[in-house]
Amino acid sequence: MRRYRIVGIASLLTLFAITAILIIPGRSQEQNPQIKTHVRKFDENRFPVADYTAADPSDPKERAKRQDKGKKYDKSAWRIYPETTSSMARVDYVDLNLPALPLTESSAVIVGQITDAKAYLSNDKTGVYSAFTVQINEVLRNSSSIPLSSGSSIEVERDGGRVRFPGGRILIYTISEQDMPAVGLRYVFFLTNPHGQSDFQILTGYELREGKVYPLDDLPNLNRYENADELNFLSDVRRIANP
Repeated sequence: MRRYRIVGIASLLTLFAITAILIIPGRSQEQNPQIKTHVRKFDENRFPVADYTAADPSDPKERAKRQDKGKKYDKSAWRIYPETTSSMARVDYVDLNLPALPLTESSAVIVGQITDAKAYLSNDKTGVYSAFTVQINEVLRNSSSIPLSSGSSIEVERDGGRVRFPGGRILIYTISEQDMPAVGLRYVFFLTNPHGQSDFQILTGYELREGKVYPLDDLPNLNRYENADELNFLSDVRRIANP
């Protein structure tokens, strides 16, 4: 069972400014690692914003789609309400032992670019989630019942986001050790399909930027790929995904 512990904004910012010792491989994990000190930088602009007072979509199909997705986040531990005075973070939520390449835990593994990001409140307005549109460049593995192909776009979700309350105050809700992907950047995403429907959720991922690899989440096993060479990393993932 997952345990939730809620902390305020001061502690939240501290969680994302932790100095960690990272192991960085070259071609593969079997090579001798290098050690470096890394400071995880927190960028709240990566978190999409949902308006607390936003009306439901006028289009019936879009409204039904959002209601179906939003119900998964009802009765959230975020405790979102207009009188809230501080942002929140959930800790003790993620699996700190998640493998660096969690293929067994994933329903699909893709390479793609984020083209859009939006945040939505749950139907009962207690929770918030972020939805990212991903243009697929390559499908590395897909064991789900949802067809995936290069050139197509899908929507993937992640718990959390920012909420704009009446009066303009914006608060952020995040899960410690987890970050959000940025619009315009490329990623290798490990996706889950827990409801067996048309919903993919981000288990974790790696940002591909300027020929280097950066873990999306600050987890021990993922950090071994920090600053790894992109081509070597993709080669490793393809080899393991298709033995």
